[in-house]
Amino acid sequence: ASLPLTPHKESRAKFADPGKAGYTCREHCFANNLVMRHVGDRMIISPPLVITPEEIKIFAERATKALDATYADLKAKDMLKAES
Repeated sequence: ASLPLTPHKESRAKFADPGKAGYTCREHCFANNLVMRHVGDRMIISPPLVITPEEIKIFAERATKALDATYADLKAKDMLKAES
């Protein structure tokens, strides 16, 4: 499964500087003990085939924290610009 990152949710636009948002998100994931890799600006999720409800909850919490930190970081660096 994967999560696409976009600077504009409604239009699903691509970032003006491809790959930087994905890399930023990957770093925030690692900082939150979550392994997600990026392919461009798409986050790849590979959960185990056997997973408990508690592990799903932990994953969701860590992913939310990493995505929120990514958004704040991109906003602070003025990187929320769409491809023209």
